[in-house]
Amino acid sequence: MGKQFVSETVFVKDIEKTRPVDVIVMNSHGVGQVCRVHRLPRRSETMEAWDWHVEEDGGKGATVSVALGRLGVSAGYIGKVGDDPWGKMGDDWMSEAGVFTKYMYYDTSVATGTGLIMIDDDGLNTIVDGDSACRALTWDETHAAIEAMKEAKVFITGFGMPFQKALDGAKIAKEEFGMLTMCNASPLPDQPMGDLSFLDYLVVNDAEAGVLCGLPEDYDTPYEQVLRQIRDEYGCGGVIMTCGSKGSAVLDGDDYFEVAATPVKAVYTIGAGDGFLAATAKGIVEGKTLRDSVAWASKYAAYKVTREGTMTNRPGEGYPPLSDVEAWMATL
Repeated sequence: MGKQFVSETVFVKDIEKTRPVDVIVMNSHGVGQVCRVHRLPRRSETMEAWDWHVEEDGGKGATVSVALGRLGVSAGYIGKVGDDPWGKMGDDWMSEAGVFTKYMYYDTSVATGTGLIMIDDDGLNTIVDGDSACRALTWDETHAAIEAMKEAKVFITGFGMPFQKALDGAKIAKEEFGMLTMCNASPLPDQPMGDLSFLDYLVVNDAEAGVLCGLPEDYDTPYEQVLRQIRDEYGCGGVIMTCGSKGSAVLDGDDYFEVAATPVKAVYTIGAGDGFLAATAKGIVEGKTLRDSVAWASKYAAYKVTREGTMTNRPGEGYPPLSDVEAWMATL
């Protein structure tokens, strides 16, 4: 591929957009090392694992991007990787899905991150994130990439990368270019997030929401109260909360609603939340209400967990193409 050098160590691919970008995704790319366990480990426990392998799976930026691409949404990616096989792997996955990857910055001074994913007999998983190469992403690189895709309607970021860099990107997208901004606050940072008034929607799961509100692990506080507390504390426009088999809960300004889950037998839950986020953004880009967007995204996520893998595009696996999604939804 041709290269355009940004600095002595950083370069981007010499490519041009073939169509306007509707959604920008700025978050990490990394590779997942996966193993199987009978149950998830307890603290300080040593246990047996098997089927250890490098999964066809990336960080949250890559997975959301691929899901968008397979749903037919014009997406552009911003992030940083090492000049190594793991970085190129993510570039290939996204490019094959139709994602514009010019602003996947390659940096010879860093390595692409990796993570460890353990999956138990019930299909539940726990994930340990490795260090993101996006720690080396600069404000100037972020700004240049967003400006180059300023036609985008929606900007999605999250904390798979250093959280302040993610928030810087959202602030640029909102305040300079008027994009609708969504931030997946996962994993939660160990420092205060501060004022998030430049975020239209903070996206969390029910466990993360409980942590943000200082609630115990098994809290029974009404979801509406939880989301209003988060909105009031951080100043974001709204909160979208995924609740696993209980569906999702949404605070959109002052409008609160819940969406029931679609019952399915889950075989692979990794990446379901990222797919839900991508599917929600698809609806917003198409001019649907947030309520309708989340309802469609909930069904999409249910379908996704019935399929093995995330990035793989083998028949019946990974993030599904729109035609498969529509055919499955027609059977409900």
